Amino acid sequence: MKPDQQRLAEGILFTDQYQLTMAQLFFRMGMHDTNVQFDHFYRKNPDYGEHQAGFCINAGLDWLLNWMRTARFRDEDIECLRAQKGRTGERVFQDDFLDWLRKEGNFEGLSMMAIPEGRVVHPNVPLTVVCGPLAKVQILESALLNMLNYQTLIATKAARIRAAGRGQTLLEFGMRRGHDRGVNAGIRAALIGGADFTSATGVSCALGLPPKGTHAHSMVQAFMAVGEGELAAFRAYADVYPDDCLLLVDTIDTLRSGIPNAITVFQELRKKGHEPFGVRLDSGDLAHLAVQSAKMLDQARFPDVKIVLSNLLDEMALVQILNQIEEEAPGQGMSADRIIRRLVYGVGTRMITSRGDAALDGVFKLVAIERDGEWTPAIKLSETPAKTLNPGYKKIWRLYDKRDKATADLLAFHDEDPNVMEPLVLRHPVEYDTKRVIPKAELDEIEPLHVEVLREGRRVYQTPPLGDIRERRDADLERLDLGVKRFINPYTYHVSLSEKLMAEKQRLIRQFRMSG
Repeated sequence: MKPDQQRLAEGILFTDQYQLTMAQLFFRMGMHDTNVQFDHFYRKNPDYGEHQAGFCINAGLDWLLNWMRTARFRDEDIECLRAQKGRTGERVFQDDFLDWLRKEGNFEGLSMMAIPEGRVVHPNVPLTVVCGPLAKVQILESALLNMLNYQTLIATKAARIRAAGRGQTLLEFGMRRGHDRGVNAGIRAALIGGADFTSATGVSCALGLPPKGTHAHSMVQAFMAVGEGELAAFRAYADVYPDDCLLLVDTIDTLRSGIPNAITVFQELRKKGHEPFGVRLDSGDLAHLAVQSAKMLDQARFPDVKIVLSNLLDEMALVQILNQIEEEAPGQGMSADRIIRRLVYGVGTRMITSRGDAALDGVFKLVAIERDGEWTPAIKLSETPAKTLNPGYKKIWRLYDKRDKATADLLAFHDEDPNVMEPLVLRHPVEYDTKRVIPKAELDEIEPLHVEVLREGRRVYQTPPLGDIRERRDADLERLDLGVKRFINPYTYHVSLSEKLMAEKQRLIRQFRMSG
């Protein structure tokens, strides 16, 4: 696309057509300025087939807020809509509606509550709550879901891979396999969810991180093609980057050529007063090669040189690799723990594409409408009970037990305060007769999850630095039960409704079924 076409595609028309046709209908009916509340939530955790997530890591909010700040209907947007014709040749969008879009077609007037980025989140909990004029909120839906769903999906995958790697340094290597420029959003999400660094230079610079990486096989191939060989290639790299020497050792033969040549270069570096950083293994039996490489490096007196593993890694691959190292290392007279502590993981395709489950089923649903100054709950019924909405203007609370572990997320109406409820009665959101009673004495903390991020179009929330977001992620994960963090068949975390909210939900269900 040409630059002006790209601006058109990525500006306020970064939405679905039906959002605009509905907005015009609301304008015709005089409903466009009616205040409403929409909840953004996802229905189920990612399911990767042979393994499943028991939680998600929230991400994407900052990018959404930045986009909303500048998105508005410009002349070229209006003319694009004016040119649209229906099946009979009549214009789809009429002049009075287009005039309204030109004057009011921005996100001023919207208010938003959200769960901050980096926090652990669960199905059916509103991650983002948007209030404001109906037509404006409707136009926002597609962009909101695009930005929040994808980044949350990738942040979750990154958190799982970090956990599988037992907290060792995790490098994001996915730029070449990501989805066009949307890969920047995925990289940012991976850095929130679990990656320490990325090989992508632009995102690294934007976030204040040093980009990480090594050379490709092509460097060694080039030296081989002119008759110089692998050792000459390694020497050249070490000469240019003596204090950051990380060598890819599997172009020819990892154990017979790559590691021996790397050790030769490392010894030459040490004589010049430099210490090498590491070697990278990108093919073959990574667990076996890691053990043998560590043994050879130890024998050459390089016990602190890092061993970077790459090539189609994900959480389950890392689990298997580390298990194999633990079995194989003792037979070589090696400490498995010492080998694992020197590992670094370079993860690309399977993290940036969320291999196994490539989409988060996040939705944006109308849950309340303002009438005569009062909020009236709205509900959507479904033949699938789990898809029936939790109605109304709500707040979200997280309950921690005496072990300092999160035991449930509670959805309650905005005027309810669980701190004054004794005891707390938690209702199952679907199984209407199932409840859980928790005496307040059994709880250590009741935490509100939402923060105000937009107030009538004005941003009132400053996104914390990446380091603070990561600290919040780690704190949430530490307070999550081990069963919820299992890679296979995780325990289902409790998301519950207050008694008052459940009663209203059941009343609305009866009312709609009778009227239908």
